[in-house]
Amino acid sequence: MISFLQAPIYMAKENRNLRMELFSMNKTSTSEYLDLQVKLPKGILIRQFTEADFPLIKNLYEQEGWMTFINREVDALQAWKNSTVALVAIDGNNIVGLVRALSDGKITTYIAEIIVDINYRGKGIGRALLEVCHNLYPNTRFDLLSSESADEFYKSNKFRIVTGFRKSY
Repeated sequence: MISFLQAPIYMAKENRNLRMELFSMNKTSTSEYLDLQVKLPKGILIRQFTEADFPLIKNLYEQEGWMTFINREVDALQAWKNSTVALVAIDGNNIVGLVRALSDGKITTYIAEIIVDINYRGKGIGRALLEVCHNLYPNTRFDLLSSESADEFYKSNKFRIVTGFRKSY
């Protein structure tokens, strides 16, 4: 699992490539540097979630109609804090995308949620969020549940359809 020394910011450069500088700290307090390339639209930044982001994150959940995160706010915030990957895409002061994931670091990264604001879809933000996750855990597969309305997005990103189930409590 990666723990962040600081909330890194991933910014689009003039060539629309993202130079990602991510610092992680292990128990002996040594830092590791990762230099990764991810395409982003101009003006969009991806960074580690902070607790102060949560009100804007809830807006995206509400936009999607995912009310568990609204109705169970305390649990939802704790879920974000406990996640292996918790990133937001921002445009100015607005959160326009998010990804929350859990990973064992070796075999599977489970994408718990990925949302891009309806006004920002089709610009490569969702793809960039997935690429950052892949760069963090390059040897794992991605598993996720999806709605049919997002099928084309996942197919265009080379996901294949598998059967899944959910039981909510």
